[in-house]
Amino acid sequence: MATNITVTQTNPLSLTIPHVVNNPVIKPVMQGDFLEEIQLTATIHEFLFKVTKDNHVFWVGVAVPFGTTDFSRIQVFFHPTVVQGPPPDPPVVHAKDADYPTFTGGWSGSLQRYIALQGSQLASVRRVPLLVPFTTMAALGADRAQNMFAIDPVATLSNITKAIQDSFVPFLPPPNLTDVGVTSFSSGIKAMRKFIDVMKPSGLIREVIDFDSPFILTEPAELTPSPGAVSSCYTQRFRQNPPAGYRFLPTNSFSQVPSFPNPDAGEHAHACIGFMMYHTAVITSSITA
Repeated sequence: MATNITVTQTNPLSLTIPHVVNNPVIKPVMQGDFLEEIQLTATIHEFLFKVTKDNHVFWVGVAVPFGTTDFSRIQVFFHPTVVQGPPPDPPVVHAKDADYPTFTGGWSGSLQRYIALQGSQLASVRRVPLLVPFTTMAALGADRAQNMFAIDPVATLSNITKAIQDSFVPFLPPPNLTDVGVTSFSSGIKAMRKFIDVMKPSGLIREVIDFDSPFILTEPAELTPSPGAVSSCYTQRFRQNPPAGYRFLPTNSFSQVPSFPNPDAGEHAHACIGFMMYHTAVITSSITA
């Protein structure tokens, strides 16, 4: 069990003070057979926390909507794996595990953007903090010490939420975590499943959102369950007799969305679902209500 957890904020003041973020998102109401893109503006605080647990270093990004006062409920977003590509193709490396301890290279250059990208979509709807755990490939393996949440997950979350609250009202007692919503995009479902598994004894997870993991053909066209949680899946993969919460979005329905263009219609839809639909998902969220 972890004996020592420290959480240190590392972002510059320019990001931690309230600032406006603009992002294209999918309009929640579909027009006919096609999805529509709109511009979304929200004001957030951005934090980058260094989490040290028994000499292991982890990183988690946090977006806090302007005006947030309740730190007992959180959303957690798991980004896709940082190394992608099935054999025999050479893998695409978005960030290297070797750069993780110092959060350099692709971690700051590519992955850190998820804080504002997803955080602004949440902030436009509700005042609930969003955590983005930055996950190495080693964290998906068998060595539990490499995963931020494998050991003492609730204590880890509680230390992070205390650090968030301390950035605003340091004189209050630590928040008592009551509700956790989890979301993943694409292969991020691997990290989300590990998180769900270690969090089951706590009973804190209330909601599970999956953005297009069924696009990966090795993944089932199913909801991702967690005891006591409401599950949903936004995907372009059709299935017969879908369960409640399985939201099929035909590839062609994204054909009039200009952002994230890709000659492969499936890849274009995949990017749009992961980068632009969190706004729609949190409008009906049970954790952000």
